[in-house]
Amino acid sequence: MRPPRPLRWQFLTLFVGLLVPTLLFVGVLLWRFAASERTRVEQDVQTRAHALSVAFDREIYGVLTTLQALATSPSLANHDLPAFYAQMQEISRLQGININLRHIDGTAALTTRAPFGSAAPAPRVLAEIDGEVLRIGVAMVSNVFLTSVSQKPVFQIVSAPIRIGETPTYILAASLDLAYLVATTRREDLPSGWIGSLVDRNGIVAVRTERQEDFVGKRTSTDFRTHTIDDAGRYYGRNRVGQDVLVGYGKSKLTGWTAAVVVGRELAEAPLLRSITILVGLGLVLGLLVVGIALGVGGRVDRAMRRLSEGAEAIGRGDPVSAIATPILEVNQIGAALVTAALQLQARTCEREAAEIALRDLNLVLEDRVTARTLELDTANRALIGEMQSRETAEAHLRQLQKMEAVGQLTGGIAHDFNNMLAIVIGSLNLIRKRLARGESDIERFIDVATDGANRAASLTQRLLAFSRQQPLAPEPIDANKLVSGVSEIQRRTLGGGIRLETVLAGGLWRTHADVSQLENAILNLAVNARDAMEETDAGSGRLTIETANANLDEAYAKTVEISPGQYVLVALTDSGAGMSPEVMAKVFDPFFTTKPVGKGTGLGLSQVYGFVRQSNGHARIYSELGQGTSVKLYLPRFYGEGEAAMSPRDDQIAPALGNQREIVLVVEDEEALRLLSVEALRELGYSVRHAESATAALRVLDAQPDIALLFTDIVMPDMNGRRLAEEAVRRRPELKVLYTTGFTRNAVVHNGVLDPGTHFLPKPFTLQQLASKVRSVLDHEPGMVDA
Repeated sequence: MRPPRPLRWQFLTLFVGLLVPTLLFVGVLLWRFAASERTRVEQDVQTRAHALSVAFDREIYGVLTTLQALATSPSLANHDLPAFYAQMQEISRLQGININLRHIDGTAALTTRAPFGSAAPAPRVLAEIDGEVLRIGVAMVSNVFLTSVSQKPVFQIVSAPIRIGETPTYILAASLDLAYLVATTRREDLPSGWIGSLVDRNGIVAVRTERQEDFVGKRTSTDFRTHTIDDAGRYYGRNRVGQDVLVGYGKSKLTGWTAAVVVGRELAEAPLLRSITILVGLGLVLGLLVVGIALGVGGRVDRAMRRLSEGAEAIGRGDPVSAIATPILEVNQIGAALVTAALQLQARTCEREAAEIALRDLNLVLEDRVTARTLELDTANRALIGEMQSRETAEAHLRQLQKMEAVGQLTGGIAHDFNNMLAIVIGSLNLIRKRLARGESDIERFIDVATDGANRAASLTQRLLAFSRQQPLAPEPIDANKLVSGVSEIQRRTLGGGIRLETVLAGGLWRTHADVSQLENAILNLAVNARDAMEETDAGSGRLTIETANANLDEAYAKTVEISPGQYVLVALTDSGAGMSPEVMAKVFDPFFTTKPVGKGTGLGLSQVYGFVRQSNGHARIYSELGQGTSVKLYLPRFYGEGEAAMSPRDDQIAPALGNQREIVLVVEDEEALRLLSVEALRELGYSVRHAESATAALRVLDAQPDIALLFTDIVMPDMNGRRLAEEAVRRRPELKVLYTTGFTRNAVVHNGVLDPGTHFLPKPFTLQQLASKVRSVLDHEPGMVDA
């Protein structure tokens, strides 16, 4: 809170408050007058600059008319150069200009500066303007240039090409000393302190009304060249010596030169300064007058208020108050009220003393009641806390039971599917062993069955990793339109003849950033689900539509699905199948949930798609109605970076070249059986192979054989993992290439679900074809390429 102010100060504030609006009103009027005066000066500067450009054009036009008349001379048409030279001399004497006759190749023919027959060659700058005149066929005016002999700044007016016969023969020009234009600029009668000037197209000063010799032939300021780009205008800026100036300018219509009028800013703003001076003076006079009146009136009121203050202090002490008489009526009325109030206060004091004794007794009773009620509330609060703790314990137990049920469902599904697949593999291997023991060779179909079971087990593992968002992804820039187009043929073969496939691809589609193979597998999985749903209908046929679009997810929607708001690329698959009920849609992304008959599906297809999309920082959503079909929408974040869009793996599959004995691969694997299989597979592919059971042994082999080309290492190993082994090996052998493999890794070469940049990775289990392709790719990999 601000401290109180004396009454005189309050009156002073009041009077000043009344004075300020008046001064502001007067100030606005004066300011508007000053602004109008400044605008008038600005317009006058621009108008005079325009008049100067018109006068310059008039002088140029006169000389140009003389040249045109001289160009029609019969002497010139008859090639009587002596007679024509006499005419040139006469005109030069009358008009005070130098006239030149040049051949069209730029060589001088006649000039009034020299005797007949002794013309000097034309400067290079004239050769340039002569060439321009010949090119466009009309007269031109040159920029300022120095004469070859006297080194004086001049300019020339060059007429149109003179034709004798059908072809151009001569060019006639008038060379003018810049002093020729001084009279023109001074005839404009500029006010005192105003400066007129002419500037050629290169920004060189040609004429100046003041200090001509200091500026002529010199370049104008950068500020001038920056502002004078239009045909006419005005601006405030700085001249070459750093002074603030107002500049009005206009372009010459004939020459393109700039005529300018320059006024110092102080001179241009003189009316404004005068107005401010008047305002300040008036304000000081009125302010002093108001302060005097305020102090006088305030003193009188202050004395009256002091009398009132003395009466109030007497009331506070309980003393009687005498009548108050002052020159102010209202103060006298307040004084009389103070006398009355003093008498009433004495009576009420007695009453208050008695009331304070009803009040102490009541306070004692109230304190007893508050104490009792506080004890009751404390007891109830303790009981409520105990109930809340019991409820939290029950809820935690319920959540634990739900988790155990979910884990049981997941492990039961995994055990069921893995037991089926292992039964296929083990049974096939047992049959193969028995037939081989009997010398039979008809075992190929059992090998196929075992291989299929193993592949299904590997696929199940990948689906589980995708569902749990633990699969290592290798994201790349993707053009979703190209990817959808690339898999259309595969989808047509998968869907069969009864289902029509349509694609609706958006124009101007943004790029996204994801694992190409995983996105392609997701689209194929959804297409297979759509096919199965349409085959359940009576017709057994239908339509599958795959479309792409740009999508903006606002903050409200993004918050509900727990993703970041912003721009996304949408890939949607819509079928005309049987559709799903709300109960089925609620569980559709759960692992091992399927509506298909036993043996027709694992229940991991949609959960794998969902896990991949969420691991890619995207969102998946399903819209479905019974009898109306289903639409699955995948939202993947928009990619803003640079780089070529990745190709579909299926579009770029080329049979990999085999290795040769000169290429040596070091296999590091602590599992002996798997190490043996990897070594034999690489030898089958044509490579020379060394192997080690640990990272320490691998380093010894690497030191002993320096021509090893590739380190093929498991990641999860005791003592030293594969990542640390690779770092140490590359430190010793910088040119060594590294390929990692593992069944699962969380943070050695994968972070946030994405492979580290520049990492080559082959997940277990892998086929011979996959091993051959990956090893060949890594060995042929060039620095700077991206491979994963």
